[in-house]
Amino acid sequence: MYIYERKIQRAIREIVETAILAMFVFSVLYISIQNYQVEGSSMTPNINQGDCVLANKLAYWKIPKNSSDFFSQNYDSGQNAKFLFGDPNKGDVIVFTYPEDPTRHFIKRVIAKEGDSVHIDNGNVYVNSVLLQEPYLDPALNDSSNWGPNVVELGRYFVLGDNRRASNDSRSWGTITSEHIIGKYLTRYPSSICSIAPITQENLR
Repeated sequence: MYIYERKIQRAIREIVETAILAMFVFSVLYISIQNYQVEGSSMTPNINQGDCVLANKLAYWKIPKNSSDFFSQNYDSGQNAKFLFGDPNKGDVIVFTYPEDPTRHFIKRVIAKEGDSVHIDNGNVYVNSVLLQEPYLDPALNDSSNWGPNVVELGRYFVLGDNRRASNDSRSWGTITSEHIIGKYLTRYPSSICSIAPITQENLR
């Protein structure tokens, strides 16, 4: 009888420990990772319409001014938050809220940061008068647009889609601030997995 009771206690302890571990893993995923399904072709050929992507929210974790904001990561409009692990680098693909509608989420590439001068001439991007080398672009989707030159404002980021022909980006609505940034692009995966991912899925443009 004693041995039987010990086995029961051990089994219960293992079940409780497994449940606690599962809750911990889910909490970490919920705080650090967000998945999206892409609408549109603004990041073709690297991220295509219908692809599902993961964004790492911890990569650009913001330092809260109030302890109550630590987990929500919500900031008032116009507030320029600081990043715990460093701000986005040029070339990073980031997920952010659309400045003109915070309920929508976009994915674009950081092209320039505060103080940089940006000039687009017949589709060629110049940052501080130096031609930007962009091996991630598809030559077949060559763009002939012109923009600038303009200097990126303090605390802001200039972002573009990889498919310049089909991208709604900083050329149209300006730069973004740290308050808009949600996370860094991690990877893409088949759309069939989106519906069974253990985290909330949202649409991305």
